[in-house]
Amino acid sequence: GLAVAAGVSRVIGIDIDSKKFETAKDFRVTEFFNRKDHDKPIQQVLVDMTDGGVDCSFECIGNVSIMRAALECCHKGRGKSVIV
Repeated sequence: GLAVAAGVSRVIGIDIDSKKFETAKDFRVTEFFNRKDHDKPIQQVLVDMTDGGVDCSFECIGNVSIMRAALECCHKGRGKSVIV
């Protein structure tokens, strides 16, 4: 995908249906987690996984709370969030 062409080495997919990981691999998702499997807020899980936050997040659901989580999981000072 486009992320790989841009030099991205780590693409994290998130969903409440773990079965979607197989399909996500077709889009070059390298890691996947089900947000229902974590007690912490999703943005905190991502910040912990990435040692301070992601460089870029994409929110494709249209849910305001998920939009906020997508922004909050970005690395402070250099992260970007895209709402699709």
